[in-house]
Amino acid sequence: MKKEIILIVILSMFVCVLGFAGEKPKPSNTKTIILSGKIMDIKSNEFLAGVKIVCGNCQKIVYSDLDGRFFLYLDVNTQQNLTLEFSQIGYASKTFNLQDLQANSANLNIDLLPE
Repeated sequence: MKKEIILIVILSMFVCVLGFAGEKPKPSNTKTIILSGKIMDIKSNEFLAGVKIVCGNCQKIVYSDLDGRFFLYLDVNTQQNLTLEFSQIGYASKTFNLQDLQANSANLNIDLLPE
């Protein structure tokens, strides 16, 4: 009986701790950026699937879907100068400064040139 009560108390404390656990607040110099768009072959105007999109310094990698669309959600430090690199086998890679892309972040159209 005593073991059961101790177990119930420990489990109750564990549940209470989980209930109060939340996300850590973001540092004041961090902001959220959402980028989306389509990637296409500049010569044939076909959308490219499986294009690798790498965010420099933030260790985030995503790939375009079958229709060439991509969606990227980033929490970035406003003091960092980040880059996005778009690459696929058979195409020349393109690198963009993240600050340049933010102005048109809701509907980006990226063209890749075949090698």
